[in-house]
Formats: sequence, structure tokens, C-alpha cells
Amino acid sequence: MDRKRLGLMVVAFVLVVGVMEVLALKLGSMELPIPTGPEQPTVADRQSQVSERPSQN
Repeated sequence: MDRKRLGLMVVAFVLVVGVMEVLALKLGSMELPIPTGPEQPTVADRQSQVSERPSQN
């Protein structure tokens, strides 16, 4: 592979990584409406469904 082609591939790779970084930053800064409150409890707010019996190990 000649040096010119290798150089172009490196530049293309850097550009692709740069575009992916910009997209990740834009996606990470999005505000998503997450329902909260007593009508929509989180997993940690729910009562445990685990039996109170001790394990038989």
C-alpha cells in the first residue's frame, strides 16, 4: 500500500472518529422525559417480592 493511500485512510479514520465523538456529545446532552413521582415508581421504590423464607443451601 503506498503512502498516499495510507495517509488518506488515516485522515478518513480520524474524520469518522471525530464525527462519532460529536454525535455522542449531542446524544449525551439530550433531555429525555423520564416519568417520576408516586404514579411511576422506580425499581428501587417497589416493594420486594422476595420470600421471607431462609435459603436452603
